[in-house]
Amino acid sequence: MYYDLQGQADRKRQIYEKIAEYTMDYFDQDGHWRVNHSHEESLGLRERIWFVLSYMESGDRGAIQLANRIITATTFSMCHFTPMAALQVLVKYDDQLEPDARAALTAYLNDELLREFTSVEMEFRGANDNYATMGAYTLLAAGLYLKQDDYMQAGAQRLQQLCKLLQRRGFTSECNSPTYTPIQAYCMAEIAELPLSAELQEMALQCEERLWVDLLFHYHPTTFQTAGPYSRAYAVDSTAHTHSSRILLYILLGDEVAINPMNTFFTGKFGKPGELLHHSVGFMQINTGCLIHTTYHCPAYLVEQMKNRSYPYRVQGTYEYSAATFKPQPNPNESDDLFEMPAGSGSISTYMEPDFAMGVMSREFRTGVFDDAFHLLYRRSGQVTEQKDIATVCSRLILNDKKWGESNDYSKINWPQWKDALLDEGRKIGIHHDQTAMMLYKPKIGLHEAVSSIKLSLLLSARYGPVEQIWLGEHRLDQLEGASVEACPVFVKDGPVYMAFFPLVFSDLGREQAVKVEKTSDYLIVSFYNYEGPERHFAQRGFQLISNGFVAEVRSEAEAGSFEEFRRMFDQVVITGEWAHGRKISHMRRTVYEHSQTKLECVWNPISEGIKYIEINGKLLEQPKLSVSGLDTAKLPFMKV
Repeated sequence: MYYDLQGQADRKRQIYEKIAEYTMDYFDQDGHWRVNHSHEESLGLRERIWFVLSYMESGDRGAIQLANRIITATTFSMCHFTPMAALQVLVKYDDQLEPDARAALTAYLNDELLREFTSVEMEFRGANDNYATMGAYTLLAAGLYLKQDDYMQAGAQRLQQLCKLLQRRGFTSECNSPTYTPIQAYCMAEIAELPLSAELQEMALQCEERLWVDLLFHYHPTTFQTAGPYSRAYAVDSTAHTHSSRILLYILLGDEVAINPMNTFFTGKFGKPGELLHHSVGFMQINTGCLIHTTYHCPAYLVEQMKNRSYPYRVQGTYEYSAATFKPQPNPNESDDLFEMPAGSGSISTYMEPDFAMGVMSREFRTGVFDDAFHLLYRRSGQVTEQKDIATVCSRLILNDKKWGESNDYSKINWPQWKDALLDEGRKIGIHHDQTAMMLYKPKIGLHEAVSSIKLSLLLSARYGPVEQIWLGEHRLDQLEGASVEACPVFVKDGPVYMAFFPLVFSDLGREQAVKVEKTSDYLIVSFYNYEGPERHFAQRGFQLISNGFVAEVRSEAEAGSFEEFRRMFDQVVITGEWAHGRKISHMRRTVYEHSQTKLECVWNPISEGIKYIEINGKLLEQPKLSVSGLDTAKLPFMKV
């Protein structure tokens, strides 16, 4: 019924042995971090209890003794992650806890802390679903362990909220996130393992099944990675390195996922050299230990369906998101501040061929700071054996020429001094039809002051070397760097994959070049400029009307033939960008892209972000609740309601 339970157990045992071998010297004999340990900066409260879980599960007597010392040496505080981990320790390993360690955990899980998880902020409200799923486990496990019915009832209500969400939508709000969707599946698997009523266990299993639909069918087997787009992503996700979704896929599928934790994080104490990591190798190892600390109940038929897919392959489904701001809101009786990003719903779509997978979110997830609403994943060679054989493209609107790898100030969007990624300073909508994607951008409100440059950048991952060829129109950039004063298409060849990027008619506010290509240590960056010059302060309304965007076309060498033939395919592209109905009454932006048999058209108001219509090939955009090539989605849990 469930896929490869024995294989899951074998892989878990192997990883826990490695964690005990590689990490026990992070702590002294009393359970404190060793002073000046190289991993200390990225390992905090939640990670300490994740180490406890891993050491308890390892079965090693010395590791279990150290786990007890870690608990008693820990200073606890409020955290969205740690209460769940603490309850897992109590529920699973109560008989291995020493009295002072047990007392420390139960003192931490006091009523004041647990009540935080009953608040409306922890509901499934179109925001961070990983918090809500962890909260559901925390409340249910606390109800069981502490024998308090009110926690049980609150946890059951959380679970019911998720069921209702999956009745309304194809995916959760925090959908297809390589970091956070695995946490949701992990929580449902752990809830299903609790000694709950048959009704609650079945609800958890049904929710887990739907989350596996997200994880399995966004998986691109020829690159061994989750295809985009991503509702929330960090640099390790955007560039298709090993992170949480690969961890879950490996535990489920084993060595069929040829790039996996065992040959990246666990090749030795410090992992494989050159890997891009989220935080540190110590964090990645113990994050793996956390996410495998369950038994996954993925129905075998879903795995078989995934393995037997044929190409082209399509996945599409709906999601919803809450309204958002960048800061706590002022007293409504004392403020005239009306700024709030709207709530709504959208469609996430992914198109796959063996050589590549391209995906688009029609509306960004809340503030859109961390999403990859456009994402291209592709293989650079016919046979992928390691990370260097994979590359990606994603997009960011960037103000003031912020640089990858530097500490950039994003304090106006609530992320001061962020170094781990380039955040998106734009708002966008996306339109997708198979091999063609259109992205329409404007800058985020509130960023209109002290502006020295505005550009929309395509980030082509280059950690293991840049692309083979790049052309600006008819001009090849022999050194892979250059610029064009006029807007022009950008053509890219990398292995068996060809790409064309067409800048849409966008605002020219003064610039030296319209298109610029630059190399950095980790990316080749293609930028379309709105402005570059002296620092300016823009009027807010005018700032919101600044327009940028691109159309991406992707083909495989097998389909298009030579790269020259691919570039000639797009000689007759027609792009229209205009203010629909003039600008006396309202600002309605009309953008049309036409090529061969493909026509994408959108009319929207950039200020309100309201969309009048989107048409694909003359028909209104369809947004099915959930559609997966070859899968009868009507038979999935919650789909008939």
